[in-house]
Amino acid sequence: MKWQPHFATGDAQIDEQHKMLFTTSDQFRHTLEAGEGERTYDLFLDFLNAYCEMHFAVEEKCMFAHKCPVAALNHHEHTLFLKLLEQENAWFREHGFDAARATAMLDKLDQWLESHICRIDIRLNEVLD
Repeated sequence: MKWQPHFATGDAQIDEQHKMLFTTSDQFRHTLEAGEGERTYDLFLDFLNAYCEMHFAVEEKCMFAHKCPVAALNHHEHTLFLKLLEQENAWFREHGFDAARATAMLDKLDQWLESHICRIDIRLNEVLD
């Protein structure tokens, strides 16, 4: 999945962070398709964990600071995504790599990104100067 201009929030830092996530997700999908996912899935999960910790904090702070009407919903959806990520990390630690599961996680990430950004994040445009 590629970042699209209609995903823009109006905040350059947040948009650049989103672009980085789209790029990394796309690169990992290519890695999976090349049969190399087992060597890098742990790194992808580590990236997602670090990214979510950093990005969610930045985005939530921005939304609350600008009194964005969906700030609380944004936080709630971030919490749900973190639970999904936590479950995937736990499963991976216990069972190891599974290509079908990794692909399913990427699919969930892409679906979540498109849905979340298009419904929630772009609402920043309403409150940014």
